[in-house]
Amino acid sequence: MIPASFYPTLRTLVIQTLKQGPTPRHVGFIMDGNRRFSRTNGVPVEEGHMAGFEALKRVLELLLRLEVPNVTVYAFAIDNFNRPAHEVSKLMDMARTKLIEICERGQLLDRYGIRVVVIGRKDLLPADIQNSVAKVESMTAHNTRGCLNVAFPYSSQEEMATALCRTVQDSISQNQPTSMIDIETIGKHIYTSHSPPLDILVRTSGVRRLSDFLLWQTTLDTMKTSSKIEALGPSVHFVDRYWPDFGILDVLPIILGWQAEELFKRGMGFA
Repeated sequence: MIPASFYPTLRTLVIQTLKQGPTPRHVGFIMDGNRRFSRTNGVPVEEGHMAGFEALKRVLELLLRLEVPNVTVYAFAIDNFNRPAHEVSKLMDMARTKLIEICERGQLLDRYGIRVVVIGRKDLLPADIQNSVAKVESMTAHNTRGCLNVAFPYSSQEEMATALCRTVQDSISQNQPTSMIDIETIGKHIYTSHSPPLDILVRTSGVRRLSDFLLWQTTLDTMKTSSKIEALGPSVHFVDRYWPDFGILDVLPIILGWQAEELFKRGMGFA
Protein backbone atom coordinates (compact mmCIF):
# COMPACT_ATOMS: atom_id res chain seq x y z
CA MET A 1 0.00 0.00 0.00
CA ILE A 2 1.44 3.39 -1.02
CA PRO A 3 1.50 5.96 1.84
CA ALA A 4 -0.79 8.84 0.92
CA SER A 5 1.97 11.37 1.55
CA PHE A 6 4.22 9.71 -1.04
CA TYR A 7 1.59 9.30 -3.75
CA PRO A 8 1.96 12.75 -5.43
CA THR A 9 5.73 12.30 -5.72
CA LEU A 10 5.36 8.78 -7.11
CA ARG A 11 2.73 9.94 -9.58
CA THR A 12 5.00 12.71 -10.85
CA LEU A 13 7.92 10.29 -11.24
CA VAL A 14 5.78 7.78 -13.14
CA ILE A 15 4.37 10.45 -15.46
CA GLN A 16 7.80 11.87 -16.23
CA THR A 17 9.15 8.37 -16.88
CA LEU A 18 6.32 7.35 -19.21
CA LYS A 19 6.49 10.63 -21.12
CA GLN A 20 9.94 9.63 -22.36
CA GLY A 21 8.32 7.13 -24.74
CA PRO A 22 5.36 7.14 -27.16
CA THR A 23 1.95 7.84 -25.65
CA PRO A 24 -1.14 5.73 -26.42
CA ARG A 25 -3.97 7.66 -28.04
CA HIS A 26 -6.82 5.50 -26.76
CA VAL A 27 -7.09 3.28 -23.67
CA GLY A 28 -10.12 1.20 -22.67
CA PHE A 29 -11.06 -0.26 -19.28
CA ILE A 30 -13.42 -3.04 -18.22
CA MET A 31 -13.82 -1.85 -14.63
CA ASP A 32 -14.53 -5.23 -13.04
CA GLY A 33 -14.47 -6.38 -9.44
CA ASN A 34 -16.50 -3.84 -7.47
CA ARG A 35 -18.82 -6.47 -5.99
CA ARG A 36 -16.00 -8.89 -5.15
CA PHE A 37 -14.11 -5.99 -3.59
CA SER A 38 -17.17 -5.41 -1.40
CA ARG A 39 -17.39 -9.06 -0.33
CA THR A 40 -13.65 -9.27 0.35
CA ASN A 41 -13.74 -6.15 2.53
CA GLY A 42 -17.07 -6.90 4.19
CA VAL A 43 -18.79 -3.72 3.02
CA PRO A 44 -22.10 -3.13 1.20
CA VAL A 45 -22.09 -3.51 -2.58
CA GLU A 46 -22.86 0.18 -3.07
CA GLU A 47 -19.65 1.05 -1.20
CA GLY A 48 -17.74 -1.12 -3.64
CA HIS A 49 -19.27 0.76 -6.55
CA MET A 50 -18.41 4.09 -4.91
CA ALA A 51 -14.82 2.92 -4.44
CA GLY A 52 -14.82 1.96 -8.11
CA PHE A 53 -15.84 5.48 -9.07
CA GLU A 54 -13.00 6.92 -6.99
CA ALA A 55 -10.62 4.59 -8.83
CA LEU A 56 -11.95 5.91 -12.15
CA LYS A 57 -11.25 9.50 -11.12
CA ARG A 58 -7.76 8.54 -9.95
CA VAL A 59 -6.85 6.63 -13.13
CA LEU A 60 -8.44 9.22 -15.42
CA GLU A 61 -6.41 12.04 -13.87
CA LEU A 62 -3.22 10.00 -14.24
CA LEU A 63 -3.89 9.26 -17.92
CA LEU A 64 -4.81 12.86 -18.71
CA ARG A 65 -1.63 14.11 -17.08
CA LEU A 66 0.21 11.54 -19.18
CA GLU A 67 -1.57 13.18 -22.17
CA VAL A 68 -3.54 10.11 -23.22
CA PRO A 69 -6.34 11.93 -25.09
CA ASN A 70 -9.00 9.20 -25.33
CA VAL A 71 -10.31 6.84 -22.64
CA THR A 72 -13.27 4.46 -22.93
CA VAL A 73 -14.73 2.85 -19.79
CA TYR A 74 -17.30 0.08 -19.41
CA ALA A 75 -19.59 1.63 -16.81
CA PHE A 76 -22.76 -0.46 -17.19
CA ALA A 77 -23.67 -3.35 -19.48
CA ILE A 78 -27.16 -3.69 -20.90
CA ASP A 79 -27.23 -7.13 -19.26
CA ASN A 80 -26.69 -5.47 -15.88
CA PHE A 81 -30.36 -4.51 -15.89
CA ASN A 82 -30.91 -8.20 -15.03
CA ARG A 83 -29.14 -7.80 -11.68
CA PRO A 84 -31.22 -7.58 -8.46
CA ALA A 85 -33.54 -4.57 -8.61
CA HIS A 86 -32.10 -2.95 -5.47
CA GLU A 87 -28.57 -3.07 -6.90
CA VAL A 88 -29.67 -1.59 -10.24
CA SER A 89 -31.52 1.13 -8.33
CA LYS A 90 -28.39 1.98 -6.32
CA LEU A 91 -26.32 2.14 -9.51
CA MET A 92 -28.83 4.47 -11.12
CA ASP A 93 -28.81 6.66 -8.00
CA MET A 94 -25.04 6.87 -8.20
CA ALA A 95 -25.19 7.72 -11.90
CA ARG A 96 -27.52 10.63 -11.14
CA THR A 97 -24.82 12.37 -9.13
CA LYS A 98 -21.52 10.97 -10.38
CA LEU A 99 -21.95 11.92 -14.03
CA ILE A 100 -22.11 15.54 -12.97
CA GLU A 101 -19.29 15.05 -10.46
CA ILE A 102 -17.02 14.07 -13.35
CA CYS A 103 -17.66 17.48 -14.84
CA GLU A 104 -17.13 19.22 -11.53
CA ARG A 105 -13.50 18.41 -12.21
CA GLY A 106 -14.04 20.72 -15.15
CA GLN A 107 -10.66 22.41 -14.83
CA LEU A 108 -8.92 19.08 -15.45
CA LEU A 109 -11.11 18.21 -18.44
CA ASP A 110 -10.82 21.72 -19.87
CA ARG A 111 -7.06 21.80 -19.33
CA TYR A 112 -6.63 18.74 -21.50
CA GLY A 113 -9.48 19.51 -23.90
CA ILE A 114 -11.48 16.39 -23.01
CA ARG A 115 -15.20 16.05 -23.69
CA VAL A 116 -17.48 13.38 -22.23
CA VAL A 117 -19.51 11.18 -24.59
CA VAL A 118 -21.89 8.55 -23.22
CA ILE A 119 -22.13 5.64 -25.67
CA GLY A 120 -24.71 2.86 -25.77
CA ARG A 121 -28.48 2.56 -25.44
CA LYS A 122 -29.14 5.77 -23.56
CA ASP A 123 -32.83 5.38 -24.37
CA LEU A 124 -32.97 2.52 -21.83
CA LEU A 125 -32.06 4.86 -18.97
CA PRO A 126 -34.60 6.65 -16.75
CA ALA A 127 -35.59 10.04 -18.16
CA ASP A 128 -33.85 12.06 -15.45
CA ILE A 129 -30.57 10.21 -16.02
CA GLN A 130 -30.90 10.82 -19.75
CA ASN A 131 -31.13 14.51 -18.85
CA SER A 132 -27.99 14.23 -16.70
CA VAL A 133 -26.18 12.54 -19.58
CA ALA A 134 -27.20 15.35 -21.93
CA LYS A 135 -26.00 17.93 -19.38
CA VAL A 136 -22.60 16.26 -18.98
CA GLU A 137 -22.11 16.04 -22.74
CA SER A 138 -23.20 19.66 -23.22
CA MET A 139 -20.91 20.96 -20.44
CA THR A 140 -17.84 19.47 -22.14
CA ALA A 141 -18.84 19.74 -25.81
CA HIS A 142 -16.46 22.67 -26.36
CA ASN A 143 -13.44 20.44 -25.70
CA THR A 144 -11.99 18.95 -28.89
CA ARG A 145 -8.57 17.44 -28.13
CA GLY A 146 -9.80 14.15 -26.68
CA CYS A 147 -12.72 12.21 -25.29
CA LEU A 148 -13.87 10.22 -22.27
CA ASN A 149 -16.29 7.64 -23.66
CA VAL A 150 -18.57 6.25 -20.95
CA ALA A 151 -20.27 3.02 -22.07
CA PHE A 152 -23.61 3.21 -20.26
CA PRO A 153 -25.62 1.05 -20.88
CA TYR A 154 -23.63 -0.81 -23.48
CA SER A 155 -23.32 -4.04 -25.47
CA SER A 156 -20.76 -4.54 -28.22
CA GLN A 157 -23.13 -6.83 -30.11
CA GLU A 158 -25.81 -4.14 -29.98
CA GLU A 159 -23.24 -1.56 -31.10
CA MET A 160 -22.33 -3.61 -34.18
CA ALA A 161 -25.97 -4.33 -35.03
CA THR A 162 -26.81 -0.62 -34.75
CA ALA A 163 -23.80 0.34 -36.88
CA LEU A 164 -24.85 -2.11 -39.59
CA CYS A 165 -28.45 -0.84 -39.58
CA ARG A 166 -27.31 2.79 -39.82
CA THR A 167 -24.93 1.91 -42.63
CA VAL A 168 -27.73 0.24 -44.61
CA GLN A 169 -30.03 3.22 -43.97
CA ASP A 170 -27.34 5.61 -45.24
CA SER A 171 -26.81 3.46 -48.31
CA ILE A 172 -30.52 3.48 -49.12
CA SER A 173 -30.95 7.22 -48.49
CA GLN A 174 -27.99 7.98 -50.77
CA ASN A 175 -29.22 5.60 -53.47
CA GLN A 176 -26.07 3.51 -53.22
CA PRO A 177 -26.08 -0.26 -53.71
CA THR A 178 -25.74 -2.22 -50.47
CA SER A 179 -22.95 -4.15 -52.18
CA MET A 180 -20.80 -1.07 -51.51
CA ILE A 181 -21.02 -1.67 -47.75
CA ASP A 182 -17.68 -2.75 -46.28
CA ILE A 183 -15.70 -2.67 -43.04
CA GLU A 184 -14.82 0.99 -43.47
CA THR A 185 -18.40 2.17 -44.01
CA ILE A 186 -19.68 0.16 -41.04
CA GLY A 187 -16.79 1.43 -38.90
CA LYS A 188 -17.93 5.01 -39.43
CA HIS A 189 -21.06 4.19 -37.39
CA ILE A 190 -19.34 2.43 -34.49
CA TYR A 191 -19.97 4.34 -31.23
CA THR A 192 -16.27 5.22 -30.81
CA SER A 193 -15.72 6.30 -34.42
CA HIS A 194 -14.93 9.83 -33.17
CA SER A 195 -11.92 8.44 -31.27
CA PRO A 196 -8.71 6.96 -32.73
CA PRO A 197 -8.18 3.19 -32.84
CA LEU A 198 -7.89 1.44 -29.49
CA ASP A 199 -4.28 1.02 -28.31
CA ILE A 200 -4.72 -0.69 -24.94
CA LEU A 201 -7.59 -2.59 -23.32
CA VAL A 202 -7.43 -3.46 -19.61
CA ARG A 203 -9.73 -5.72 -17.62
CA THR A 204 -9.37 -5.93 -13.86
CA SER A 205 -10.38 -8.62 -11.31
CA GLY A 206 -8.57 -11.55 -12.94
CA VAL A 207 -11.41 -12.51 -15.31
CA ARG A 208 -10.01 -13.28 -18.75
CA ARG A 209 -12.76 -12.41 -21.20
CA LEU A 210 -13.98 -9.26 -22.94
CA SER A 211 -17.63 -9.60 -21.84
CA ASP A 212 -19.17 -7.98 -24.91
CA PHE A 213 -17.01 -4.84 -24.71
CA LEU A 214 -15.33 -3.16 -27.71
CA LEU A 215 -15.31 -6.38 -29.74
CA TRP A 216 -15.14 -4.45 -33.03
CA GLN A 217 -12.38 -2.18 -31.72
CA THR A 218 -10.18 -5.05 -30.51
CA THR A 219 -9.86 -6.63 -33.96
CA LEU A 220 -7.05 -5.77 -36.39
CA ASP A 221 -7.40 -2.14 -37.41
CA THR A 222 -7.83 -2.58 -41.15
CA MET A 223 -10.57 -0.01 -41.59
CA LYS A 224 -8.44 3.13 -41.74
CA THR A 225 -6.77 2.50 -45.06
CA SER A 226 -6.98 0.03 -47.92
CA SER A 227 -3.24 0.22 -48.62
CA LYS A 228 -1.83 -1.25 -45.43
CA ILE A 229 -2.62 -2.38 -41.90
CA GLU A 230 -1.82 0.56 -39.64
CA ALA A 231 -1.60 -1.41 -36.43
CA LEU A 232 -1.56 -4.96 -35.14
CA GLY A 233 -4.55 -4.45 -32.89
CA PRO A 234 -4.69 -3.22 -29.28
CA SER A 235 -2.61 -4.60 -26.44
CA VAL A 236 -5.00 -6.50 -24.13
CA HIS A 237 -4.18 -6.88 -20.43
CA PHE A 238 -5.97 -8.93 -17.76
CA VAL A 239 -5.06 -7.69 -14.28
CA ASP A 240 -5.82 -9.68 -11.13
CA ARG A 241 -6.46 -6.63 -8.94
CA TYR A 242 -10.07 -5.56 -8.34
CA TRP A 243 -10.97 -2.26 -9.99
CA PRO A 244 -11.33 -0.21 -6.75
CA ASP A 245 -7.71 -1.14 -5.91
CA PHE A 246 -6.37 -0.45 -9.41
CA GLY A 247 -3.87 2.37 -9.49
CA ILE A 248 -0.59 3.87 -10.57
CA LEU A 249 1.56 0.77 -9.95
CA ASP A 250 -0.79 -1.22 -12.21
CA VAL A 251 -0.77 1.39 -14.96
CA LEU A 252 3.03 1.67 -15.07
CA PRO A 253 3.90 -1.83 -16.44
CA ILE A 254 0.98 -1.74 -18.88
CA ILE A 255 2.08 1.53 -20.48
CA LEU A 256 5.75 0.51 -20.44
CA GLY A 257 4.87 -2.78 -22.16
CA TRP A 258 2.82 -0.98 -24.79
CA GLN A 259 5.66 1.48 -25.42
CA ALA A 260 8.08 -1.41 -25.99
CA GLU A 261 5.65 -3.07 -28.41
CA GLU A 262 5.08 0.21 -30.22
CA LEU A 263 8.78 0.87 -30.66
CA PHE A 264 9.23 -2.68 -31.96
CA LYS A 265 6.39 -2.25 -34.48
CA ARG A 266 7.85 1.04 -35.65
CA GLY A 267 11.20 -0.62 -36.11
CA MET A 268 9.57 -3.39 -38.15
CA GLY A 269 7.64 -0.89 -40.26
CA PHE A 270 4.17 -1.80 -38.93
CA ALA A 271 3.40 1.65 -37.49
